[in-house]
Amino acid sequence: MIIRILRHGETEYNRDWRFLGQKDLPLTAEGRAALFASGERPARVFVSGLRRTRETAEIIFPGAEYIAVPGLNEMDFGDFEGKTWMDMKEDPVFKAWIGSERFTQCPGGEGRAEFSGRICEALIKIIGTAEAAGEQQVTIVAHGGTVMSAMERFCTDRPGQYTQWRLGNGEGFLLEGSGKGAGMRWHVRRRLSYVRNAGRVHLYYGDGRGKTSLAMGTALRALQRGWKVRVLQFCKNAGSSETALLQKLGAEVFYGKEVSGFVSSLSPVQKEQLAERQTAMLAELMERFRGEEAGSGQLLILDEACAALEYAVLDEALLWDSVLRKPSRLEMILTGRHPADWMLRAADYATELKETAHPLQDGLPARCGIEY
Repeated sequence: MIIRILRHGETEYNRDWRFLGQKDLPLTAEGRAALFASGERPARVFVSGLRRTRETAEIIFPGAEYIAVPGLNEMDFGDFEGKTWMDMKEDPVFKAWIGSERFTQCPGGEGRAEFSGRICEALIKIIGTAEAAGEQQVTIVAHGGTVMSAMERFCTDRPGQYTQWRLGNGEGFLLEGSGKGAGMRWHVRRRLSYVRNAGRVHLYYGDGRGKTSLAMGTALRALQRGWKVRVLQFCKNAGSSETALLQKLGAEVFYGKEVSGFVSSLSPVQKEQLAERQTAMLAELMERFRGEEAGSGQLLILDEACAALEYAVLDEALLWDSVLRKPSRLEMILTGRHPADWMLRAADYATELKETAHPLQDGLPARCGIEY
C-alpha cells in the first residue's frame, strides 16, 4: 500500500504563528497561491472535517472525490487556540502542558495521548477499508499534528518523536505501508512538498566528471540572489579552488578531513576519527539551520555524501534524518559516485553523470584549475 499524507496549506493563524487547532479557518490567498497541482490524480482524497484540508486537496489533487473524516481533525487546543507562544509563555498551565510534551490535557481541549489515539484509529480504518477494496494507494490531506502523530506511531524504520516529524504547510511524506490494523508499519520513501518555493533535494551522482562542479555552480547562483550558502565537503581537506572562491563570495565552507590522502588509505583508527568528526559537523550544521529564521533562501551542499556512506565515515541515520526531516526552507544538494537506494528515492532532482571519455584513461593526471 502506497500512502501519501500531507499537511494543509497556510491559514491566517499559521502565518501569525497562532495555535489553530479545530478553529475552522480557510487558506489565505497567499497560502492558496503558494500551492501547485500534483501530477498525481488519485480518484479519492481523504480530508479532515475542517475546510482548510479540503481547500488544499482541491488545489493539489483537482478533480478527486473528497471524503471528510472528522477523526483526522487537528488537536483541540481548547483555551490555547488563537494565541501565540509569546502570549502564553508565562502562563503556568501552558508551561505545564509544554513541559509534559503535550500529554496533559489542554484546558477545554485534548491531550496528546487522546489526540494521537483518535488519529491512529481513523487512519487504521481508512487504510483497512482501502485494502479490503483492493486499492493500492491512499491519499490523505490533514494537519501538522495529524502527520506527527501518525509518523510517530507507524513509522518504525526511522523512529522519531512527535515534534521531529514537524512539516511546513503543503508538505508531507510518501510512504510504503505493510502490516494490518494496529500492527501497520510505514516506511518512508520520500518527503513531499507542493509549495512552490519550498526547499528541494538534489542528487548528482555517477562515475562521470562534474558532480561537484554542478553543485558549486548552483551555489554561485544562490549567492548572487542573496542566499545563505554552506558547503560541507566530506572526505576532503582544504585546498579546492572552487570552495576558496565561494568563501570570498560569502559562503561558509567546512572540510570533513584534516589530513591529506584518500580515505581508502586511512587506518581503521583514522576512519573512526573521521566518522566522529564528520557526523558531529553535519549534526551541528543541521541544528544551526533549524534554529535560524527563514529569511532569504538557504542552501546546504553535502559534497561526497555518497562516498562518506560508502566508506562508513558518516552516521547514515543522521544523514537520512537531515535529508528527510530537514527544515522546509532548506535546499540541499548531495553528490557522490554511488548513492544509497534511499537517496535516489528521496531526491527531487536526480542527475546521473556517466563517464564516456576521460583523459585519465590516457594517463593524464588531474590538472590544476580544471580538476581542482
